[in-house]
Amino acid sequence: MQSMEPLAKPTRRRFFGLTACGVGLAIARSVKSTGFECARPNARSVGAENPKQTLPEGSNLLTDPRYEIGAKYRLGRFIGRGADPTEAEAIFRSLPNLDAVPWVAAWTRLAEPWVQKAEEFEKQGNSQEAMKAYIMSSLYYSIAKFPVLNHPAKQAAYRKCVEMYLKAARYFDPPLERVAIPFEGKEIIGYLRKPKGVFKPPVVIHTGGIDVYSEDWDLSDLLDAGLAPFRTDMPGSGQCPIWYTPHAERVYTAIIDYLEARPDLDVKRMGLIACSAGGIWGSKMAYLERKRLRAAVNWGGPVHYSFQEPWAQEMMKDRLYLWPILDSFVYASHSKDVNEWIKRAPLMSLQEQGWLDKASCQMLAVNGAKDGWISIKDTYILFQTGDPKAIRVYPNRGHMALEDPRSRSLIVRWLKAQLS
Repeated sequence: MQSMEPLAKPTRRRFFGLTACGVGLAIARSVKSTGFECARPNARSVGAENPKQTLPEGSNLLTDPRYEIGAKYRLGRFIGRGADPTEAEAIFRSLPNLDAVPWVAAWTRLAEPWVQKAEEFEKQGNSQEAMKAYIMSSLYYSIAKFPVLNHPAKQAAYRKCVEMYLKAARYFDPPLERVAIPFEGKEIIGYLRKPKGVFKPPVVIHTGGIDVYSEDWDLSDLLDAGLAPFRTDMPGSGQCPIWYTPHAERVYTAIIDYLEARPDLDVKRMGLIACSAGGIWGSKMAYLERKRLRAAVNWGGPVHYSFQEPWAQEMMKDRLYLWPILDSFVYASHSKDVNEWIKRAPLMSLQEQGWLDKASCQMLAVNGAKDGWISIKDTYILFQTGDPKAIRVYPNRGHMALEDPRSRSLIVRWLKAQLS
């Protein structure tokens, strides 16, 4: 690792800017000592972290044919988030499988020196370099818990990720406010930031990402647009107190209720961005709260087809996600196993719930036509039903069209226009 010199490489924008990948994560039974909700490992019907599987001698995640496609993709994503390319690749080449304990240990070894650096910078009074170092440690702990909190080691890594993020947040400019909203005997946790020099700014609820949590997102582009982002985890992920179930939208109703009581925000100009597996809530809230939301975005999220059994069968063949992708939905929905998720998933469909032909607030749907995890037909069905929608499909892009930076900027521009 480097000496205690100012850190030029990691920046908040680079660290968070490319994090919106993946589709589904959750938490389950309460761990009283932490305040987070974590779950027991679920029964699995898709092959994933199986300690009984042994690889050919000398094989690793990047060379074993069972892992190499997903490992190469995931390594690139982690590097895109800010992980050191050499150190990250060394971890992938050192691990023979995806067992949780060695996975977490490897990434924790990268996180801990950054904590030490941050503490030393604080002693020197160098708050900016301390912030950057805490961000790097939070990044590595976030990767350590990836993708689901299905093991005590991953749960512990997630707690450290949140702790390091909040230490970094002490130095954010404009500042970050951690909000705790009472909800059904628990709490909804959100991170609110307000743009400088804007009196009573419009507010944008930002949610979603099944394996990418609130601590992983940089929303400075919203701040730059004069909008106040309120970031919160979607149902079934991070610190959200409820599961990914058909009526989990009530968590967002509670958030809107809270924000409406804030005199420092212009709640008559309120929007919502919902990402990836959480994108369903962008659409559902556009119908349910059309009088209180002025605009909502479904960014690469499911609506109907991605909840049907044919799509689940296709997902069983997926190798790009690295871990079995349906296990993330199993975990998020608190299902017993994949078979139970497949039976329950159709109940999530907005078509089956009768929403698609109802009136909505202004809605934008964005995705890549080659999304392998969320059916592009879910974007098209929004276009074909109900009130007119704004739709943007990137023909040669994958999930959320993340490879094209214009997808994010398009969303911010559209939302700013709707809330002006």
